Amino acid sequence: MLNLLMGLGTAIGASLLFGYLTRPWIGIILGLISGIAMFIWRSRVTQNKLEAIFFRAGELMKKQQFDPAILVMKEGYALAPWQFMIKGSIDGQIGVVQYVRKKHDEAEPLLKSASYQHYIAKAMLGILQWKRGEKKLARQTFQLALKAGKKESLLYAVYAWILNEMKDRTAAIDVLNKGIEICKGDERLLANRSCLQNNKPMKMKLYGEQWYQFMLERPVIRQEPPPFARISKRALRG
Repeated sequence: MLNLLMGLGTAIGASLLFGYLTRPWIGIILGLISGIAMFIWRSRVTQNKLEAIFFRAGELMKKQQFDPAILVMKEGYALAPWQFMIKGSIDGQIGVVQYVRKKHDEAEPLLKSASYQHYIAKAMLGILQWKRGEKKLARQTFQLALKAGKKESLLYAVYAWILNEMKDRTAAIDVLNKGIEICKGDERLLANRSCLQNNKPMKMKLYGEQWYQFMLERPVIRQEPPPFARISKRALRG
């Protein structure tokens, strides 16, 4: 917001100055150019600061230091007056972290206030609503998420999975069909559509860790034998 005001102020000031030195219409043109340039520059400065904060938080989360990471992300709230949707972006990120930690009471208000462009946060909100039995609201939330994540294969698959759990297989297939059309025949969506059409469970593991972040299935951990337990075929043959 402050970045926009600075841009407008620059535009007005430059218009008056150049209009006085040259002609009014030239002043207006140069003023608009100056104002837009100022807004873009200030927006980039703000965005770079926010990215630096998220980077620091990400490094802490890699070490499983979630509470310190959240405190770092909250530093970004100081940037909110400068640019639109920054608060929503931070709320979304913190909400996702709390959701993954299964702190749903803390996560839900943040997921609600997240920017609509944060489709992962909105999808997680839809899941919480579905788990509470608010099926209609969950559908609305997922449809909102799809507006932002229109080209995200995972989002169509998660929504279809939820619809299938609601016993609405037809709607789930329709969602997958829409995703296949937009995502240019995505093989994972095609595979899951085939599963539903044949009354089989969806294969969400095709999405790997991206799927498991929604905490709807537990990842399958395959235990490998320790090195000393592995015996070569040659050793078995003697």
